[in-house]
Amino acid sequence: MRNRRSSHRPPVQRADRRRAALLARALLGAFALGAGVHSGIAAAGGAPQWMRDQVNAPVPAHDEKTAAVLLYAETVVTVQSAGKLRRLERKVYRILRPEGEQRGIVPAIVSSSRRVTGMRAWCIPAAGKDYEVSNSDAVESGLAGAESVSDLRLRLLKIPAAVPGNLVGYEVETEEQPYTYLMADEWAFQDTVPAREAHYTLELPPGWQYKATWLNHAEISPTAGANRWQWMVSDLKALKLETDMPPWQGIAGQLWISLLPPSGQAAGPQSWRELGTWYVNLTHGRRDDSPAIRQKVAELTVTTPGPLGKMRALAGFVQNNIRYMAIWLGIGGYQPHAAGDVLANLYGDCKDKATLLSSMLKDIGVDSTYVLVNSNRGAVTAATPPNPGFNHAILAIQLPAGLADPSLLAVKTHPQLGRILFFDPTDPYTPFGSLSGQLQGGYGLLVTPDGGELLQLPEMPGDRNGMQRTGQMTLDDTGTLRGDVHEVLSGDRAARQRGRLAAAGQDATHVKTVESYIGGSFTSFQILKATVGNLHVNEQPLEWNYSLEAEHYAKASGDLLMVRPRVLGSKSSALLETHEARENPIEFAAAEHDTDVFDIALPSGYQVDDLPPPVDIEDGFAAYHSKTEVVSGKLRYSRTFEVRELSLPAAKAGELQALYRAIYGDERAVAVLKRVPQ
Repeated sequence: MRNRRSSHRPPVQRADRRRAALLARALLGAFALGAGVHSGIAAAGGAPQWMRDQVNAPVPAHDEKTAAVLLYAETVVTVQSAGKLRRLERKVYRILRPEGEQRGIVPAIVSSSRRVTGMRAWCIPAAGKDYEVSNSDAVESGLAGAESVSDLRLRLLKIPAAVPGNLVGYEVETEEQPYTYLMADEWAFQDTVPAREAHYTLELPPGWQYKATWLNHAEISPTAGANRWQWMVSDLKALKLETDMPPWQGIAGQLWISLLPPSGQAAGPQSWRELGTWYVNLTHGRRDDSPAIRQKVAELTVTTPGPLGKMRALAGFVQNNIRYMAIWLGIGGYQPHAAGDVLANLYGDCKDKATLLSSMLKDIGVDSTYVLVNSNRGAVTAATPPNPGFNHAILAIQLPAGLADPSLLAVKTHPQLGRILFFDPTDPYTPFGSLSGQLQGGYGLLVTPDGGELLQLPEMPGDRNGMQRTGQMTLDDTGTLRGDVHEVLSGDRAARQRGRLAAAGQDATHVKTVESYIGGSFTSFQILKATVGNLHVNEQPLEWNYSLEAEHYAKASGDLLMVRPRVLGSKSSALLETHEARENPIEFAAAEHDTDVFDIALPSGYQVDDLPPPVDIEDGFAAYHSKTEVVSGKLRYSRTFEVRELSLPAAKAGELQALYRAIYGDERAVAVLKRVPQ
């Protein structure tokens, strides 16, 4: 029940405006207020009338924590006959708290298909003259990282005096040239602050039409004019950000607009099938093999018996030997490189890795196809309109007839393709046959020669993700606890540990690694030795063996020793210990099944005087059972903890809170040992 692992980078580039907006939102948080952004010398100048109209506008309902409110927003999209889009964005905020200063930073994404033609911003202070800044005051930087090359750039403009009591507003004008087959637009009108009113205007050339789809909001009819349509929403509630909530794309109010040019001209995708056909054509020939690919396949599989063994060998090669490197220039954000080039270069992004593995599998007679997904489970739902809003690519592998193995968990039966295995060749630590928790249960676009199909990815059983921990401990009469612990980790639990160990590099010691993740269980302790098994064998559980010593673990009180039977690990959480009711569903990392069994040999001259009561909770979505008893003269603590579902509605937050509280009490319960008179 922890935060989902988010190791995937955004490998399927969004060349449309929606991707630009999402990327700008994500990056703003990386800028300290004022750091790396300057406003030059702000000029005195009157704010425009559309902004000045908001000076006395009523403030939408909000609580005392609200940092800012959106008073007015306007988006005007004008489509030209050739398909080029002109966009005007206006927003006006009233700053209420110091944290609202971030609303005074105006973002704009620049790329080969998106040009900023105008950028102006103003501040209307509570007293004094207005401030004005413009495009010449903005700063711009590239967005490529150490593992990517991109034509995207971020332009930022800082508005002066974005302090409580003041109004800040801006307008940004852009020209965009979407790829012909991706003619669509999204109006994401709900934000993390309350909004008084927001407007969206669509202007189309003669003969053009549109299709509107509303998500997470009641449908609203537009006001229509000559080739012009306008929508307005008002009194919008702030989208509340909560820990372990679904991604905002899946729950925020949005309007999707599909643009339909006159008959005979290419239109944006009107169905998932059409979007899949577009991707089939875009990737045509990219998976063709080459002499080098055939040679590498033969080299990797010549001594490997059976179809499953050969598939694992090829998958492991792509996972571990093709370095992640993304080159997102123009259509390259969508189109993978040719499989032969990926092998020759020994690098590529997720769609490149999927392309190479698909080509290699074909050489051993196994067919596969792309699946485009979003690595944030819940960002794409069954209700999402057809759009290329995916940020990751994996494979659906058609399993040979009769191939069955307990390790093949991420499997679904498809009416035409038969049994298909979903596999992520970019994830270096999840074994062939499984999927990481962040992909499980999400929706992906299965791309076949017949087109695309939106389908839900399989979920892994909880008993394939978790930790089985056993400990043989001794307690002396000074309260010092010593002993040996054995842990067996599988699924995401193993993958996370392998990732941490790989990131730590060769210089890290296993002792320090164990100390870092069990430290919260003791006031003072030391790890005497530690070894790890199956570190580089993803198909096997990761195993830890370590010895520990914790002084003053048991607390003395006269002839009594108070000892906590639960030696290691915590399953409780303060997630829901807030003063506010939960509004959003709770997303779990994955289904899991953990067990603990600790035997503690009692110090000489002591016997058990009192034991904590057992705990037995079955909530459907989760279960927790613990028991403390005396077995063969030793104090034994045993428990199981299960998460059975990936998501829990907010209405059940009270049940989850009660579960966490019960676990919290059990984890801190003590057994009482009493000295026996000699």
